Amino acid sequence: MDKNLIRSHLGIILAAGSVWGLTEFAFGLGLQKCGVLFSGAILTGIAFFWVSFAYSLTRSIIPVLLVLSIAVLFKLLDALLLPVSWNHGSILNPVFAFVTLAAGFLMLTALFGNRFFTRPGNRIAVGAGAALVAVSLFPLAGFVTGSKACVVAATNIPQSIYTAPVAIVIAMCTVPLGYYAAMRYAESISAGNLGTRAPVLARLWAPAVVVCCLLIVTIARLI
Repeated sequence: MDKNLIRSHLGIILAAGSVWGLTEFAFGLGLQKCGVLFSGAILTGIAFFWVSFAYSLTRSIIPVLLVLSIAVLFKLLDALLLPVSWNHGSILNPVFAFVTLAAGFLMLTALFGNRFFTRPGNRIAVGAGAALVAVSLFPLAGFVTGSKACVVAATNIPQSIYTAPVAIVIAMCTVPLGYYAAMRYAESISAGNLGTRAPVLARLWAPAVVVCCLLIVTIARLI
């Protein structure tokens, strides 16, 4: 593990985690208001983009844990701004979902090893397998958080299982896209290092993204 590599990309990793947290907030708010059955599957699939981006950029699990932690902090901030306790099901169940998808991704990347970086088909397979692990683990939420996972109306089928194909298909796209975005970012930084602007921008824009995401969530909840 190259600690210098992680340190040099820390800004974009923190920004990625913040955008993930903001995405969960924005899309989750809209989808839940519409009562969409597939909202959890859609958000799970999208979240794999940020996890894949962080991992692909550094080839280390630490950035994955960092973006996961930031997304969790955003969810806890939401609890702070809402009249609910931090251990409410609406807070802890999504947090548990974040953990299961990160666990699924790390399990599959450990299984594939360096093959993740060699062929697009391997990344598609990692996305499918990671999403399958995540949705399979989520029904255990009731044992972990104390709030049972939602089930399909008039059945005992967990929604995460029923909607699993949606999460899997989206993850099959977002994991390769996260890798592609990470490679393009790394190439742009490598080319920019020849000049003087890139280091300055790298120091300024990433913290600005984090602050903006925090402000958006805060203002949206207060108005």
